[in-house]
Amino acid sequence: MVTAGYVMHRISRTRRKRRGVAFLSVAILMLLIAPQSAHAGLRVCNGSVDLVNVAIGYDTEDGLRTEGWWTITSNACSQVLQEPLKATNYYLHVSDGFGEGRLGGDVTLCIRQEKFVLFDGDQCWQRGLIEADFFKIETEGAEDWTVLLSYD
Repeated sequence: MVTAGYVMHRISRTRRKRRGVAFLSVAILMLLIAPQSAHAGLRVCNGSVDLVNVAIGYDTEDGLRTEGWWTITSNACSQVLQEPLKATNYYLHVSDGFGEGRLGGDVTLCIRQEKFVLFDGDQCWQRGLIEADFFKIETEGAEDWTVLLSYD
């Protein structure tokens, strides 16, 4: 025999589910109509089978800035810069889990082994820093850019 308490409980649970579905629908709709600039920035995707560590460099009003590290597992992406890109050139240094460089580059900038934010990319040794090769990325003025790393 079904009691009134059980029926009321089932009705209120059904209403909660409907409210949850309605909330989920509104949340999905908000994501679809949200401005695209919310996703702008620099994204790095690791298409290799190895874990990589990424450092970046770019020009700011205060001078050249380098920062790191972002650890990106195999077949995953990381949003390295969250804001719309302002510079036309960015620099990328990629190393494997052992600290060995995985991406050659023509630009030498300073890094540290631990997390860092540095300004002025020269005179690394004199400042107690490590010199590293960075690969130049030309974003062509885009506010959003994705780099796909893959190794043969």
